[in-house]
Amino acid sequence: MVRQLTARAALRTATHDIHERMHRHPALSRLAAGTIGRDEYRHVLARSYGFYAMAEPVLGLGGRLTQCLRDDLTELGMTLAAIDDLPRCAPLAIGGDQAELVGARYVLLGATLGGKVMARAIAGRTDGDATLPVHFLTGTGDTEWKIFATDLEKSLPDTASRTRAAKVASAVFAAYEEWMTWHD
Repeated sequence: MVRQLTARAALRTATHDIHERMHRHPALSRLAAGTIGRDEYRHVLARSYGFYAMAEPVLGLGGRLTQCLRDDLTELGMTLAAIDDLPRCAPLAIGGDQAELVGARYVLLGATLGGKVMARAIAGRTDGDATLPVHFLTGTGDTEWKIFATDLEKSLPDTASRTRAAKVASAVFAAYEEWMTWHD
């Protein structure tokens, strides 16, 4: 008898390769190591803003992370008008199916776990005269992820729903990976 993967294991497996590639992303790896410069950090946050500003409304996540990005970017010297003019990623192809929404939310909410690690890496570090802001990296606290992770098995009760969620999680993570691969 073949044992069915838990919902969390199915999502983790589906996104594993992209997750590993993101660890090797030049700017994100410098951020995780705490060696990123202010200008590059602002660029990472600006690109992230272009993704989250498009993704959060579609996923019903309320825009908190997008607002945290706005806060960080203003602390890094960008005007609200400049932030509003930042490029946005293409709309994400996510249907209204519950499993698809769960798969996409897994990527955005799961990223907050890595954000906390990155925040610790740059905590208290100054670049010039100012500390690098970490509103986005610390934005949701642990509660939202814990609730989400606890409800995963109920939200994805069978192989079919887990398969749909895993497919969308992989697609959303791939879209983020592509969006974060910029060429100056």
